Amino acid sequence: KDYILVMEYASEGCLRKNLNTIAQTDWKDKLNLLLCIASDLQIIHSHDLIHRDLHSGNILLNSLKSAYITDLGLSIATKSKSDGVFGILPYIAPEVWDNQQYTKASDIYSFGMIMWEILNGKSVPFEETSKFQSKSQSKIQQICNGLRLPIHENTATCYADLIKKCWNAEPERRPTAKEICNILVEWQNNETILSELSESEKKLQNIKNEDTKYIMIYIIKVVSSHLIIIIKVIINIVFNKLYYHIISLL
Repeated sequence: KDYILVMEYASEGCLRKNLNTIAQTDWKDKLNLLLCIASDLQIIHSHDLIHRDLHSGNILLNSLKSAYITDLGLSIATKSKSDGVFGILPYIAPEVWDNQQYTKASDIYSFGMIMWEILNGKSVPFEETSKFQSKSQSKIQQICNGLRLPIHENTATCYADLIKKCWNAEPERRPTAKEICNILVEWQNNETILSELSESEKKLQNIKNEDTKYIMIYIIKVVSSHLIIIIKVIINIVFNKLYYHIISLL
């Protein structure tokens, strides 16, 4: 017999394509979204499975408040031995690059990357093509040596600390998916934490606005300087043509 699998339609597409929009939502919605992802990860881990390819492109949304982890094609049982490296470079835990086995903690490292993306409203930078191979190899070495994405100093302390815990170089020191769920639920019900997150976001937004302002000023200056040069050239051409025309009439 032939079977058809009917699944819920994710009308908003993947998380990666919605990061900029999600960045504009309030923190209760952001925390709910993160809780959905962490809860799904907890379910996966409770069945002694490791996702191995957790990233914002593999998280689907049916609203900006609700998410589902998808694409378990690379997932394996915790007791299975992994042969090779799978996934997208920035989301892969450093111990995997160091020829260690994938563990549930490897997925937690990836979750930390997703937290960073939701905070910043953009996906982590990565190169997909082979022409960047040598550059990628250098980046991998830096990650193994402790390199992590920058977290702005004005980020709420609780949020920054949780990201850093997920990125810990020692897998056993990273929180579990269940612990992350408990933390997120606590934040949702803590007005002090919600206030800290909101105030932090305002500061970060002001910094972004200032950066945008300076970039626009720089662009205007560059364009203006080029326009002045172009105008001078045009005036010079017109003047020369007019001069030679007058000379020809004499």
